[in-house]
Amino acid sequence: LKFFTMRIVLALHLVLCAIGQEIPNPPPVNCQWSRWSEWTLCDPCSKSRRRSRGIEAFGQFGGQTCEGSLGQKEFCVATSECVAPAPTNCSETEFQCESGFCIKKRLMCNGDLDCEDGSDEDCDPVRRPCGSSVIDTNEQSRTAGYGTTVLGGEPRINPFNNDYFNGKCDRIRNPLTRRTDRLPWNVAVFHYETKVEETVSSEIYEHTHSLLKEMLHEMSSTVGGGISFKFSPSEQPMSGMSVTGGVGGEYEKKTMIKDMVETTYTQVINKRYMRVKGKVEMSTYRMRSQNLQVAEEFLQHIKSLPLQYEKGIYFAFLEDYGTHYTKNGKSGGEYELVYVLNENIIKELNLSEKSIADCFKLNFNAGVTGMEGLTVSGNLNNKNCDTVKTKLQDGKALVDKVMISIRGGGQESAAAIKTKLNTKGIMDTITYQAWAQSIADVPALLVTEREPIYALVPLEMADANTRISNLKQAIDEYVAEYNLCKCRPCQNGGTLALIDGKCFCLCSNLFEGLVCQNFKGDKAKYEAVAVGNAAGYAAATRSGSLEVCAEETPGVKNTAKTTQPLEDIAIVKSPSSFFIFIFYCVLKRYHYI
Repeated sequence: LKFFTMRIVLALHLVLCAIGQEIPNPPPVNCQWSRWSEWTLCDPCSKSRRRSRGIEAFGQFGGQTCEGSLGQKEFCVATSECVAPAPTNCSETEFQCESGFCIKKRLMCNGDLDCEDGSDEDCDPVRRPCGSSVIDTNEQSRTAGYGTTVLGGEPRINPFNNDYFNGKCDRIRNPLTRRTDRLPWNVAVFHYETKVEETVSSEIYEHTHSLLKEMLHEMSSTVGGGISFKFSPSEQPMSGMSVTGGVGGEYEKKTMIKDMVETTYTQVINKRYMRVKGKVEMSTYRMRSQNLQVAEEFLQHIKSLPLQYEKGIYFAFLEDYGTHYTKNGKSGGEYELVYVLNENIIKELNLSEKSIADCFKLNFNAGVTGMEGLTVSGNLNNKNCDTVKTKLQDGKALVDKVMISIRGGGQESAAAIKTKLNTKGIMDTITYQAWAQSIADVPALLVTEREPIYALVPLEMADANTRISNLKQAIDEYVAEYNLCKCRPCQNGGTLALIDGKCFCLCSNLFEGLVCQNFKGDKAKYEAVAVGNAAGYAAATRSGSLEVCAEETPGVKNTAKTTQPLEDIAIVKSPSSFFIFIFYCVLKRYHYI
């Protein structure tokens, strides 16, 4: 009966395809959680126990998204006594901080907080590494090594203690602030090098699908997790406090992406999109290859991880510190602007893509001078911009709105950019310069070369190999938990994407619908849509998520799609061709042609 019902449903869809009727969207799919695991034994030291769950299917087609933690913790009454870990024994040449951490005795009383709790400085400084000079650390090296996750999220805590100098006074002249900066021990190489890049999309996008697909592909090549992103952490921080992560103030890109996803499934008429992105690189750094100084809190959190693997707490650790830390990095600021344009105004003013792009392109240059620090110059095409900014008699303008993402720089300067774009439609030199000059104080991490976070576990730590093995397992499971295989497939070449527990399809220019099931035919001109649409639906019906996922590994882009050749497209214009078309669809469905 089930086999017969599936044939009837498929036949109905083929008929709808043939007569030019829209195939309805599938019903909403709500998030499906697995059952909770059994509670762990009560830990006598923390007086708590844990359990975890998994995600079986993500929300899709307007269904409930998967919001909530995978791990759960509760208070319990232990039946055994807490066995305190053996105290750390420092050598004769070392001083033991109140926290139990060991430092070299030569670092005592030097004015630096070599013990994070400051217990090594309970004395008058007698041997300051930098002499009488008071030299501060720049923000780029203070945040060096900040972690990343393979799913694009920003960790909440830096694993390194970059206020540690190991008794050295390595200096570098900062051309941006014209001050001398002191480099922390963890940073082996640091260079100031100002570089400005700007790109304007070479085309005006007709809808957000193709633009969003391009942006997500760029992000996935950066983080390495396929078109699956988890921007927002779901697990409670291990410190028990609300921790805000990230390097550099920003109007977050994740907000822009989510806004574009919502726009994708609303009826937006007569709109076009153009993308502008720019970057100001200011410095590069390389971490030491060995003897890195990690933070005491990081070590405490490592030691608190249970030796018996438990998914929830290990996932919390990864969201705190990242799946990887940054070995080499470039710091600076970047912006990305998506202009929402009125198509009718483009036609009325007879604007070409080149004239619009020339206006939006800022043509900024940046340099460093000895007296003024960072200087920025721009060369706006005023003639084109006057045309673009002109409002018609009905009050409408070319730029409907601008979606903005800014990383790096001060909050005030970033807010000024947003205000300028929302009121004028384009940025000016003064606003850009104010933002660029603030990047030195609030830099963002732009480019990273990564190392797994478990590489920071000290090998001399008790049970280090077990914890390293558990962290490797946690990273694999973290990627697999948010895998595209748990989404329903797209049809007709649609690209499947997953963002923060919600699956959606990005359709090609020829198709539309929640699963790209409908051909974008001119229904007023023709009586039916493409044969390729019906054949595509049949092919997509045959291929489910499990079939697609069987050939893919966790963390690799998993796009459930069926590509239809253009030669399948045919238009039904007469009753006789309608029956021929139905016969064609049936033959193709059962592989006779």
